[in-house]
Amino acid sequence: MTQNESPVLERICRALCQVNGKSTDTIIEGKPVWQSYRREARAAMDAAGIAELLDEIRYLARVEDVPPRIRDELAAMLLRFEGEIKPH
Repeated sequence: MTQNESPVLERICRALCQVNGKSTDTIIEGKPVWQSYRREARAAMDAAGIAELLDEIRYLARVEDVPPRIRDELAAMLLRFEGEIKPH
């Protein structure tokens, strides 16, 4: 995964790689083969509205009107899902 790619994108790329019968550990031209599925993974994320959903969750995790317990739960969910909490 490069610095600009999310753990979600990497997981989708790896899943697409496996679905196509390729090992995610295979290296081609110095890069893991799963990275060749970025285009398809981004299309899947766009079609599913994942980026928008994550943006909304990030927003709600910071809104003062949302109860602190809910904000904490949203932040924890982002941490589990993305591997880190990213600034909006």
